[in-house]
Amino acid sequence: MNTSLSLPLHKSSRSGFSLVEVVMAVGIMALGVVTILGLLPHGLKMTSQTANEQAETRIVDFLVGELQSTNWTTVDATPTQTRYFDDQGLELDQTNPDFGILLTYVVQVNVPEYDVRLPNNDGNMVANQNLRRVIIKMIAAPLRDFNFDNPTSAVPIKIFTQSIANMGIAHNLP
Repeated sequence: MNTSLSLPLHKSSRSGFSLVEVVMAVGIMALGVVTILGLLPHGLKMTSQTANEQAETRIVDFLVGELQSTNWTTVDATPTQTRYFDDQGLELDQTNPDFGILLTYVVQVNVPEYDVRLPNNDGNMVANQNLRRVIIKMIAAPLRDFNFDNPTSAVPIKIFTQSIANMGIAHNLP
């Protein structure tokens, strides 16, 4: 019994890739990589803008929530305040030794007294005793002594306006 295997006498001449095929594959891959790298700066810019908007929203929500939960007579007596926040939207303590390093947002909070006017039954506009407007001015710059009333620098000021209502919450609990 003869069980010899028959092997081909010569190898195929097309056992690998030609130089043209390799150059074309590398060219297509390079085009894809360059396209993706071109999108990176735009993606990084959008990520940064989104992080800033989230921090600003967190700051506004915090300040409005704080005022909304404050005793109404205290809200009326609240003077214009300047507050400081880090890049995450968390309030900074000015006694913190890293205050100058962490400072990212400077915010001015103002609650004008009785500036919300609504029509009464006669159609006249009267000041509403149970609504207050909160005006929050914010800069995204570490300028501790920034003057919001007379800005001298080219730093853009964002202004947010919210309304708060007297919820009649008892704040004099034991």
